[in-house]
Amino acid sequence: MLLRTKEFQSFSLSATDEEFGSIADVYFDSAGEWKVRFIVADTRTWFVGGKVLLSPELITRLDIEAQFINVRATKDQIKDSPKPIEHEPISRSYESTLLDHYGLDHYWLGPATGPGPAPMLPGGGPIPPVTPGTDISNTRYEVPPETKLDEQEYHLQSTKDLRGYSVDVAGEKVGTISDVLFDSNSWQVLFMEVDTAGFLSKDKTIVPVEWFETFNPADQHAITRFSQNMLETAPNYDDSIPLSEEYINQIRRHYGEPK
Repeated sequence: MLLRTKEFQSFSLSATDEEFGSIADVYFDSAGEWKVRFIVADTRTWFVGGKVLLSPELITRLDIEAQFINVRATKDQIKDSPKPIEHEPISRSYESTLLDHYGLDHYWLGPATGPGPAPMLPGGGPIPPVTPGTDISNTRYEVPPETKLDEQEYHLQSTKDLRGYSVDVAGEKVGTISDVLFDSNSWQVLFMEVDTAGFLSKDKTIVPVEWFETFNPADQHAITRFSQNMLETAPNYDDSIPLSEEYINQIRRHYGEPK
């Protein structure tokens, strides 16, 4: 089933010994595979400064109707897990430490199976999450030996990172990114929700992720491969109802594959 991140944020979380928090966001890789790699859990009701990252591989039960997730980890394991640094990118070295803490494989050592080409930064390389106003010109990260397959440290995106990015078509703004949609079974990110109110005749629409070409964190712009007419003529979208398989197929047929 397709989930919007904003819907997912209402889910509560339970460890093997008791409930411990709720979903705050998701991190996904947008450099080829487009998969949710980590769930951001807000555990501030349990301990101070409590935002932790959890791999979907830890999930033993996901109840969409009850909006509830069980994970195979104890509260102590979660509390003692490596914590992300607020407003900093998620580095490959941090991912390694976190996955090792839970005894999980390093996913980047496996084959890529994503839906399409990755959007890139204007100068090449994967897209780092950047806090508005942050100077990234002198940012450096330590790269573990196994990441030499990628000369650069690999970064993840969160929905929070991209929400509000201007969506440009042929140099003209047609809306902003308002949400990210992913498959709750495969954890594959499949669509971006674009708020086009005030720009087009419709308020919102969704676009397959492979139709996004470049995300520019410096000015928070998303450069696209689609035309304004493709957005205007896309099947009508209602963000208040679940997305049916029939509707998803209609969207896929409408956009086809990028050339």
